[in-house]
Order: sequence, then structure tokens, then C-alpha cells
Amino acid sequence: MRLKGLRLEPPAHVTASYRCSTNNQETHVAMREIRNFMWLCVLSILLPVTASAQGNPTGGLQGKVTDGDGLPLPGVTVIVSSPALQGLRTVVSSENGDYLLPFLPPGVYSARFDLAGFQAVVREPLTVVIAETLRLDVALGVAGVTETVQVTGTAPSEIAPNLTVASTYKAADIERLPVGRTLNSAVLLAPNVTDNGPGGNIMIAGAMSFENLFLMNGVVMNENLRGQARLVFIEDAIQETKISTGSISAEYGRFQGGVVNMVTKSGSNRYTGSMRVSFVNDAWAALTPFPGDENIDQVVPTYEATQGGPIFRDRLWYFGAGRYEKNTDNRTADFTAFNYRRTDDERRYEGKLTWALTPGQSVKGSYSRRRNDIANNNFGTIMDAASLYDSANDEKLYSANYTVTLPGNWFLESQYSKRELSFIGTGGSFTDLVRGTPIWDRSRGQARFNAPTFCKVCGNGLEIRNNWNALFKASYFLSTGRTGSHTLVAGADVYEETRQNDNFQSGSSYRIQATRTVIDGQRIFPVFVPDNTTYVEYLPLVAPSLGNRIRTSSAFVNDTWRVNGRLTINLGLRFDANRSVDQGGAQVVRDKAFSPRLGLTWDIAGDGRWTANAGFARYVAAISTAMVDAGSAGGRTSTFSFFYQGPAVNTDPSRPLLTADEALPILFDWFFANGGTSRAPRSAPSIPGVTTRVGDGLRAPNSNEFMLGLARQIGTRATLRADVVHKRYADFYGDFRDPSTGKVTDPTGRTYDRTIVRNTELANRSYTGLVTQASVRGGEAWSLGANYTLSWQRGNFTGENEGSGPLRFGGSDQPEYIREAWNFPTGYNPGDQRHKVRVWGNYRLPIAERLGLFDLGALQRFDSSDASSADGSIDPRTFVTNPGYVTTPSTVTYFFGPRGAQRYDAVSRTDLSLLYTLPLERVGRAQVFFRGIVTNVFNQSAQVSGNETILTRTNDGRYQLFNPFTTLPERGVHWEYGPLYGQPTGVGDYQAPREFNFSVGIRF
Repeated sequence: MRLKGLRLEPPAHVTASYRCSTNNQETHVAMREIRNFMWLCVLSILLPVTASAQGNPTGGLQGKVTDGDGLPLPGVTVIVSSPALQGLRTVVSSENGDYLLPFLPPGVYSARFDLAGFQAVVREPLTVVIAETLRLDVALGVAGVTETVQVTGTAPSEIAPNLTVASTYKAADIERLPVGRTLNSAVLLAPNVTDNGPGGNIMIAGAMSFENLFLMNGVVMNENLRGQARLVFIEDAIQETKISTGSISAEYGRFQGGVVNMVTKSGSNRYTGSMRVSFVNDAWAALTPFPGDENIDQVVPTYEATQGGPIFRDRLWYFGAGRYEKNTDNRTADFTAFNYRRTDDERRYEGKLTWALTPGQSVKGSYSRRRNDIANNNFGTIMDAASLYDSANDEKLYSANYTVTLPGNWFLESQYSKRELSFIGTGGSFTDLVRGTPIWDRSRGQARFNAPTFCKVCGNGLEIRNNWNALFKASYFLSTGRTGSHTLVAGADVYEETRQNDNFQSGSSYRIQATRTVIDGQRIFPVFVPDNTTYVEYLPLVAPSLGNRIRTSSAFVNDTWRVNGRLTINLGLRFDANRSVDQGGAQVVRDKAFSPRLGLTWDIAGDGRWTANAGFARYVAAISTAMVDAGSAGGRTSTFSFFYQGPAVNTDPSRPLLTADEALPILFDWFFANGGTSRAPRSAPSIPGVTTRVGDGLRAPNSNEFMLGLARQIGTRATLRADVVHKRYADFYGDFRDPSTGKVTDPTGRTYDRTIVRNTELANRSYTGLVTQASVRGGEAWSLGANYTLSWQRGNFTGENEGSGPLRFGGSDQPEYIREAWNFPTGYNPGDQRHKVRVWGNYRLPIAERLGLFDLGALQRFDSSDASSADGSIDPRTFVTNPGYVTTPSTVTYFFGPRGAQRYDAVSRTDLSLLYTLPLERVGRAQVFFRGIVTNVFNQSAQVSGNETILTRTNDGRYQLFNPFTTLPERGVHWEYGPLYGQPTGVGDYQAPREFNFSVGIRF
């Protein structure tokens, strides 16, 4: 057992004294929402409102022009040019010397400053990144012999000294490092980000993994339920990715963790393109130490192609890309080491047009599609082939963006985007009791076998998760003599997501929770014991889904006030109004909230070398589809759970063991002969639309953030930055069920205890992180980068899991049967990771260019383990006087030690890459290239997770009941670690072993 930090001493809560402590309606709603949006648009024009918003992400250039004595120079013509820009962009400095150039596509720019009688100044290269305005102050000298002064501009850097805590990674830089070219690879390179969410989901700044915002060309990429980014992009089409984790502008909403902005390439005045084939082979990877781990010796190619250029030079550009991959990889099931092959047959497409209507007007339109057909898919932890199924995903993204620069320093932007996502054929193909009933092993963390989760032949086998977003923004640049300059932004933002599915949990509508299983090689025998440790669960669909609608209508204002050359103040306010209709057609959430965003940036010496930042921000999360549908009958299943009291199955060692198809008929024969679903349930059933109701006044969860930071610019080559970020989260969703919430009766006359979903004050969660970053560049020859995150994430509520996504807090659900000290104690939550280190660099070998360019890359990673806890289920009913519930809880969670006290191994890994580029001198600008990567070069091994089953009387009859309110449980008597506790149960419990992959291609 390699699990560290097992605490066998009495839990902190136990003291010596044992203290107890319709259509017409839809049309009407649509018209009302259109009116609301129109009013918000009017509001955005009337209110003063920076240049980077939740639209198609662009950057900007802003600064002040002075003479040699530091006095402002009005009338200076500022002209910027770039291969990324259609034509030239020009602005004239105000009477106070200030200027602003927004809506600049990301890229490398040259800026020229001209005024009669003064020397012209050219600043280059200037790197403009997405969602960020570059500050550039220039002093012009009196005209002399030299007409133009050439000044080196800012070198590219992942780090900016601005208020927002962020990292930006260009695809060209990622190409030179041993890093995957995917969105998640760039995101995980950034500090303040981990993949410690359920199933490896992305977590940012201590928020739950579904509480981030992912954007591609301004289109929301979040999957509706678990909030992760969809893989719609084509790697060779990515231009750059920005990860913002603190002090984020009021222009962004519906998140609590961070914002990830990814922009794809556009065309240019030059025809460019690429073709790449990437090769992977499961056999090129080492094996984990898990017994039975195998490789498939099969080379899998992935084909990518891009092409872009001008239709009309400086007016209309196009860009297109495609990707095809059919990947078969070996997977090893947990516990049984059953090997199977999963195949993903995937196609991706992308197209984009950029049209400069006039020098001040631009239109961008983009389309992306991804189709993936999957063979041998699965859900959850499986142990056999019967749990596999074939399915498909189909997804499309659309966006249209319009920007215009008006006389008088007015700038307008509008965008409409939409995503269509369908999950096709998820789940099993059988509905009979034997082949359609999954069995879960309670002794192995509910690993499942015998049948898939969900049902593809029940209903239409289709799940729809769509969204659309309409945005309008007006900006005004105000330059004053006494109060400095103001970049004022106001905007309106309407976002709606929809979900429609009939969520059958199994083909038969039943699920069996077995006490344990006997595993003989890859044969599995369920053990059913009639001692209240085996459950029969009935999961009928209540009613067909009508589809839900979750709409957030927002308005925001923001003032980036540059008081003088040293002080900049950011004042922002966002307003969000939520209106939601569940899948049964009922309106369940009407919520509104204000989110202030305040910040200060101080150039300490006035020379740009040292910059101090401080900020306060309030973030309001999106309303979760899981919470909107919490009380909905549409598309939801009820949950009835019954104790099995029939014949014991597979408990007699002298008798032959029975397989699932032999054991299930015994179980169901007894069940239906003894009342079936009319039996008394073991716990209060959940019947959407009957037992559970979303309470009035439900608010979106929110958090307050405080940030202090210091940045150091060293010449034009190096940037250092350190920030402290602290967040406190509030207004979690919770279940309230007690004598005051009353009872309800279903249509058959049966009575149940009512559960109301409301916000709870009992749940707590906080995050504190020290984020440090460094970047040094030596031109094209070499670069170095590093970041380190020291963090603490504490609370008494995990808030999510891999199966359901968001969860509701249960501290007020039949509270007589639990206590905070042992049921929801405060400690380190899963996801808490103390240390994260990334150090990387690349170096171009000094070899004659005619031989090609050799770029060597290296990346060193270190991640300390995230937290886990020793918790299990106990039965408290014997020790509580029932205050009048129809059904009392037969199991509740008990922590047998401090929350988050246990840790697995830390992970350290060294990755190397080689990028070789050979120019083809006789074919214009064409280059052929080879990119090879070896990850975990030294094949370092670490166990990162494992089995965490705790045995008590609820799942093993050998252990005694105990009074949790007065008794300290004794290990070996009342509870015990499971026989596999702390041990790996599958290949996923180990650090990824050494692996090699490469790609070859041509660029032109």
C-alpha cells in the first residue's frame, strides 16, 4: 500500500466526553426575452464602458506620446501594420497625447509615430495577444539629421504585467516544446491550473471543474453538464491560447474558476498552408506496473491540413482546416485486467472568412464541425466486455463577428455564436432483466459489470446539448487633461444553453448493488448477501423530456482609467439575470446578481520595470443544468432502493459459483415474489417532480476574490511575476429535508418526505494560491520559462463527481442523522494540490541554416499529490429517534480521519522534443519538418490513485454497528480498510509511463 498519510488515531471530532453534538407560452417568453435583450443593447450605448471581451478575441494598443520634456504631443499619427492585419490601422493622438487602437488581431506588429517637426519613431516587434491591450508610451525627439528612429519593441512573452493573472501560449512556441498541441496541454502548462477534477477534469484557482469558461473564437465550448472544453479544434489551426486565472474583467461572466480563450488562425495576404501526419503507436509506450497491462503494436496516423490566403488582398481572406484520425488503443479494465480495444473514428473541419468592409469595419465568420464514432465506449469503472457499447458524438460551432470604428473614438462590436452537440447511441442494447441490468460492486468503489450504464434503445437514443450567445459591446476612449484617459466599455450579453435527453440509467430500469464480487481471472461472480449489504435499485423514467432552457441575460460596464503614467485603475460591474425552464417545462430559477470587479496597477518607478497589482473581484457561476432539472420530471429517472433479503448467492465456498446470468434470476425471482417495487424502500426515494422541488429564490453560486501581485520587466527579454490569490466560495446548492419541508403524495397515493433544493450556508470552500511565473527570451535562438504554484484548497464539500457532475450539499438532508464533525468536516478537498512546478526551455543548435534548423525542447514537471480521505458508510438509524420521516436513511457518510489527510505519490517527469525544419529553397517559402517527442524520458513511476473502499456493517456483515454520536469507532471491530485499500486497481492509477510519438509534414 503506497497511500500516504493514513491517520489511524481518533478523528478530531471525537472528544473524551463524546459530546453529541406550451407553444403560445414559448412565443410569449421568446418575445419577452427579445425585448429584454433590446433594452440591454440600449443600456450598453447609454452607459460608459476595455477592449477585450467575450466576443471574437482581439487585442489592442494604447499609450501616450510625449516630447523630449515629457509634455503631451497631440496630433501624432500612429500607424500600425502586421501580417495579421488587413491593411493599415491609423489613429491620431488626442490633445493630451493619448491614443487607442482596439480590435487588433493577435500577431506581431510594427507601429510608426509621425508628427511634423519631430523625428518619426518606429517600434517593433510589438506582440499583441488576445484579450489584452498592450501599453506603449513613446517620446518623440525634435527633428534632426536622422529622420526615423528605430526602437526595439517588446519581445514575445507568456506573461504580462497587467492586472489580470494570465498566461498566453502561441502555437508556434508550443510546437518547439515537448507539449501536446491540444487545448488542455496549453492550459495545464499554466500555473494555478490542475487536472485534479473528477476523471482528470480541469480545475482552475480552486473552483470546481465545471465552473470555468472555455471559448474558441468567442464560441462557448463548455459541455453543458460537466463544463469541460469540447475537442472541436484542429491543432494546426490554433494560433494562441490565453488562460486567465485571477482579476478577470467584468466583460466575462458565468464562471468562478478561470477563463480560457483560444483563437484559431485566419488568412493573410500570402497563401499559406500545411500538411501534417502524426504517428502514435501503443507499443511505443512503456507499460505501467499494473499486472495485465498490455500494448497493441499498431501505428495510428492522424492527418491534418490547413490552407489560407487572400480572396481579395487586404479585403477578404479565407482559412480552412481538416483533421482525420482513426485511433485504436488498448485499454485495461480495473480489477480484472480485461484488455479491450477502443476505436475512435474522428473527423474535424474548420472554415473562417475575414472581410474588411472598410478600413474601420471588419466581419469574421467561422464554422467548425467534429464527428466521432466510437467502438467499445464505456461509462464509469468497468470490469468486463458486457459493459461496453458503440456510440457517436456530432458537434458544430458557428460564429459571426462584426466590429466598427466610428468617428469620435467610438468602437462597436457584436457577435452571434451557436454550438450544436448531439450524443448518439449511448448505453446498452438490451432491456431484459439479465442482459440489461448493470451490477455494481460495493467493495470495489462501485466498479460495474454485466451491462452498460444508460440505454441506447430506450427512447430515441439521442441527447442534445446546445447553446447560443449574442453579444453587443460599445467602447469609448475618453482623453482628459486632468484625470487622464478612460477606456470605457458597456455591453449586453445573452447566453442560452439547452439540454434534452431521456436519461435512462440502464436498459432494464434496474441496477444491483452487490455486496462484493468474486473475481477468478476475468470471470466475475456477484455476491448477494441478505444482511442489508445488497441493494436492488429501481430507476424508472418519470416522463419524456421537453428540453430545458437556461438563459443568462447580462450587462456589463468597465472603465480602464489611466490616471497618469504610473497609475491605472480598473472599475467594472457586471449584472446577470438568470431565467431557467426545466425539462418538464416548469420555470424554476429567476435569479439576478451584481459582480463588481476592481483593480489597481501601479508602475512603481514610472519606467515600467516594477509593477504592483491589487484587485477584488466577485464572480457568479452559471446556473447548472443539473440543478435546474433537480425537481423536473421530464427526462429524469426516479430512484428506489430496496434491501435484498432473498437467498444468499455465492457465499457458500462448497458450492459452485454462479455467474451474473445465473445469479440475477434468483435475485429477481425473490424480489418480485415478495412485493417488488411495492416493498418498503431502504432509504427515501427520489422521484423528480414529486419528492424533489427547486425552491424559490435559488441563487447562482458565487465567490469573492482578492489578489495582490508584483511584476518585474527586465529589459525586453525577461518578465517575472508573483501573485497571491485568495477566493472564498458561497451559496452552494443543497438539499433540505426535515420535518418542516413536509410530505408529498404521488398519483398512487403513496406518501414521501419532500426535498427542497435551496442555497446553503453550511457548505464552505476556500482557495489560496501563490502563483509565480518567469519568462526569458533570447530571440529565435533560445527561450526559458517557468512557473510554480503553491496552493491550499479547503472546504467541507467536494461538490462534484465523475458520473453526475455537479452535486448538492447534503448537510441539511435529514440532519438528525448526521453531524458536521464526522459527516461533512472541513479539511482539504479532493483537488487540493500543494505544489505544481513547470520549467521549460528550447534551444536552436548553431548549425548552418542550409542544413536545417534544429530546435531542442525540454520540460520538467513536478506535481505533489492531491488530497483523499478515508470515509465510508454507516447506518445511524438505531441511534436516532425518528422525528416523523416516512423513510429514514440507512447509510450516511462517516469520515474515519481528517478530510484530505491522505496522499499518494508525487509525480516528477522529464519530457524532451526535437523539431527539425528544412527550407526547400526551390519551392518558395516551403519547409518540411519533423517533430518528435519523448515524454517521461526516465520512465519514472508513481502511484497517483487507488482503491479507497472502507468496510463497515453496511457493506460487510462481519463488522458491528456503532453509535456515531457517542462512540469512537474501533478499527477491526466497527470498520476496516478494504482488502485492496490504497492499492492500484488499474493502469489509470499510475503515472503515465514513457512514450514516444512523432509527426512529419510540410508548411508553405
